[in-house]
Amino acid sequence: HDKCNANVEMFNGKKFTNLPLIINLVNGHIHFKEGDAEFQFVDAIQKMTLYYQEEGVADSITILKLSPESPLLYEVKKTSAKYQLLQLINKKAVDTYDYGKSSGGKQFELFRENFLLRVSSRELVSVKGKSVAELFLSDADAAIQILPAAKKRKQLSVQDISTIIASL
Repeated sequence: HDKCNANVEMFNGKKFTNLPLIINLVNGHIHFKEGDAEFQFVDAIQKMTLYYQEEGVADSITILKLSPESPLLYEVKKTSAKYQLLQLINKKAVDTYDYGKSSGGKQFELFRENFLLRVSSRELVSVKGKSVAELFLSDADAAIQILPAAKKRKQLSVQDISTIIASL
């Protein structure tokens, strides 16, 4: 459970600011705290902006849900009017084995997978193994002007995609 303060937007348009949130990355459940009690939201959350301090520096991350029914949470890595680079945040229980012991236990590992969201069509595409043309379709020419090296690459790195999104 990660606890932090957040601004929250619901799919129905309601907004809340500075809520103490508890996010369960295993099942996608999001609760808020009031006093010592934990509450679930009645309405589906669309977007959360989490504020935290790291080494004295204030920072924030934005987390989205793409549909009210989906438990999946995506961190927004880069955004423009046309595209968003999203990272699926997923915790899975994995079996661990200690050498010399008869049985291991389960431990949670964070898995992160990157996706490109085409904002107007709401299409979500995994970036793994995709070329500039496969990711950016009709904007591929513009993307190649921004990052000429992209033309030769069979797949784009997260850094490449961020660079392109920032300029499209």
